[in-house]
Amino acid sequence: MKNGHAEWFALFAGVVLLTGCGPANDEAMPAVDPAEEGVSTPGIPSEYLEEGGVESAAICCNVRCSGKWYGPFRSVNYDLCAKFGRYHCPQRGLVYQGYDWRTC
Repeated sequence: MKNGHAEWFALFAGVVLLTGCGPANDEAMPAVDPAEEGVSTPGIPSEYLEEGGVESAAICCNVRCSGKWYGPFRSVNYDLCAKFGRYHCPQRGLVYQGYDWRTC
């Protein structure tokens, strides 16, 4: 006997392909300029951002392991500094104690 799931899958795939994703052609999405929203650079603390300065991009992750600071780690993204520290310290036989963002 044939399994009936193949027909249901084909029907479901056809419906998904016909409906598509996103708004219809007559529903245009309004263009929003990020500068108008007043949103700062995501992920960088506001105390590091200065008006028109290069300093806003010059912060790096630093990790504290067993009482000593290691870094700067320039390639670590802002949201991943703590996770990187939890990986970096045990790899060297040290205890992870925290992280901080400092100038490179």
